[in-house]
Amino acid sequence: MAALKDTKLGKTEKKLKKKQSRLRRTLLKHDGIEIQDKPTKILCVNNAGLDTGVTRDEVFEVFCKYGETDDIMMLPKKPYCFVCYKLVENAEEAYIHLNGYTIPATDTRKSSCTFYISFVSKVPESLSPSNKLPPGLILLPDFISEEYGQRLLDSINWKEPTFQAQQRDLKHRRVKHYGFEFKYGINNVDPDDPLPDGIPTICNDVIKQALQTGHVKFTPDQLTINQYEPGQGIPPHVDTPSAFEDGIMSLSLGSQVVMDFRHPDGQHLSVLLPPCSLLIMTGESRYVWSHGITPCKSDIIPAPGGGLTLAPRGLRTSFTFRKITRVKESRKLEERDCKQCDLENDAAAAELEKLHVHQVYDNIADHFSGTRHSPWPRIFEFLKQLPAGSLVADIGCGNGKYLGVNNQICMIGSDRSQNLVKICQERNYLAIVSDILSIPLRTESFDVAICIAVIHHLSTKDRRLRALSELLRIVRPKGKVLVYVWAMEQELHQVKSKYLKEKHFDDKTEQTLLSCDQQEVEKSAGSYNYLGEMTRLQSESEACTAFIREDKKCSATESPNIQSFHECTDTVESQNHKVFTITHGHSNKEVTESSNKATDHHIMVDHFVPSSSSIGNENACVAMEKMVSLDTKQTDLQIDLVNGCTDSQSEKDKKKWAKRLEVHVNRTQFKQQDILVPWQLKNKNQNNKDIKSENDECKDANTFHRFYHVFKRGELEALCRELEHCKVVNSYYDQGNWAVMLEKVVEI
Repeated sequence: MAALKDTKLGKTEKKLKKKQSRLRRTLLKHDGIEIQDKPTKILCVNNAGLDTGVTRDEVFEVFCKYGETDDIMMLPKKPYCFVCYKLVENAEEAYIHLNGYTIPATDTRKSSCTFYISFVSKVPESLSPSNKLPPGLILLPDFISEEYGQRLLDSINWKEPTFQAQQRDLKHRRVKHYGFEFKYGINNVDPDDPLPDGIPTICNDVIKQALQTGHVKFTPDQLTINQYEPGQGIPPHVDTPSAFEDGIMSLSLGSQVVMDFRHPDGQHLSVLLPPCSLLIMTGESRYVWSHGITPCKSDIIPAPGGGLTLAPRGLRTSFTFRKITRVKESRKLEERDCKQCDLENDAAAAELEKLHVHQVYDNIADHFSGTRHSPWPRIFEFLKQLPAGSLVADIGCGNGKYLGVNNQICMIGSDRSQNLVKICQERNYLAIVSDILSIPLRTESFDVAICIAVIHHLSTKDRRLRALSELLRIVRPKGKVLVYVWAMEQELHQVKSKYLKEKHFDDKTEQTLLSCDQQEVEKSAGSYNYLGEMTRLQSESEACTAFIREDKKCSATESPNIQSFHECTDTVESQNHKVFTITHGHSNKEVTESSNKATDHHIMVDHFVPSSSSIGNENACVAMEKMVSLDTKQTDLQIDLVNGCTDSQSEKDKKKWAKRLEVHVNRTQFKQQDILVPWQLKNKNQNNKDIKSENDECKDANTFHRFYHVFKRGELEALCRELEHCKVVNSYYDQGNWAVMLEKVVEI
């Protein structure tokens, strides 16, 4: 028996060494950290990170038994954490007793976790403050004296708020507003609803001194005071571009803190904010880089004698000064907060879509798929009515929710996102990775092609035309093409789309609102067949036409038997985003046909924050340099998407067609056609409302931004009529989307 026991111990030791060897390679490859053979104060504990579902409290409960800890550092998207002891002896004792220790499963974590521990001498450099600052970020240490800082702190009366809107206790901090209340529900301020108390006069010297630096061009009229206890933080975010002017100032009092700045291309810089320092965010750091504070009880800061050390956090209070924008009308919102970026050719447009569409969907594929369960009713019915044996291509198939609708037809899916295609393949669907602009399918080989919520991601008119042409190419003569795009009109005939109605969307419980024309089709008792006709009473084209006329009104009703999840009902929260300028080279005739004379265009483009491993920094930087350049003499930040402008065109002609591009606030009416739309990536446990910890904000994933062009009434049909061999059979409005049924015309 003794020999058998020794054999088991030998296997355990081998397993531990194998796990530690794997951890050694991972740390060295991704974080540049080497495992130490000799004991140190810092333990790296694999399988105890946020990515495995282990909480900070669980780690503390296990490791606190062996000595006093300086900190437990839980890193976003990492399967390991760092436990920092005050004494090497304590760390060594914890290593002896806990290496190989298994914590049981919980209600929120379905499996147990075995800890594999190693000694390290440092933590990832990305956690330590950097001397490098994002472009446009100004840090002024010792901006005010300690005495003045204390007077500012003493002036705050947290116990007796003058009125409720002025002071709130949030989950991770206390806040107090002056001048205007920042409303976290909409991530904005109401310029027509000022607070009774303006910025306290005791702050006048701070404002005066800041203006004298020349970095701030506007006198602030809004102040938010945040107070953070040790261990509290704030998720990564960008202050709402349309709400405040360029140049946001934050004065740090009390404890130091490390603020994390992240660029959409994956760059990450940690900036140490000492007490009495003033941080000024301008230009790119204001509008492109997100900023946040990781909820930890200590910070890694430079040690006086060199190297790094842990500094415990104390009570920290920040005074954030802003200047609000008072103009509310969309046409007057001069979104001046971007830099010049010319998409002078198709390659540059492709780079934009690569960064703000393709790579976004690859990053959010799992979460996106989790919100796409139910086929849209009209598309479902169309596919169900196709003759048996029909060959159908789903271009932009996503997670494949339409590929299994009708087992009597043969469907092939394609999508630009490799990760979404993998999900299709895991569901045993036939799907390939391909670009809609170059579909690798044989010409005239399909009976039907569907393209749902894809073409609105293309950034120029020419690319949208090419996509439609490719769809027509792959279908046989008289073959059908069904196309859906997101509509600018999210309210039609005084009926709001689900996108506007649903502030809190639940895919499991939502009952879809049928579109007006769909209800009429049902009332007519007709069926929608393969040719896109009504077999009884009237053609669907006639029914749809009747319901999209201006003089017709109808109301939507709920259907309790059908569930639907539309493109416009993403489960995301409003985020703060940047405004860009887009320049189109349309002719007068084109603008007239599209009814674009009086209103601005919108492109939905969502910035995203991928991990550094998902995108090569060099390639991403090159792409961004093509689109964004920073002029230090100019505070306006703009992006010009030049569509069709030639070198011979004058600057006056180019500016004539300049349109403003802003980041859209979710669940509101579109103000423009070319816009950016946010997607907030949730972690796996985020849907469990009862589970919260001080690290929840750390676990909240990044916000991504996708590019869109939302279509006006008639624009999609006009685009299709520019193509050869294309007949628009019918068009209709379906829950915030414009749809067309096309037929490939037979050549005579």
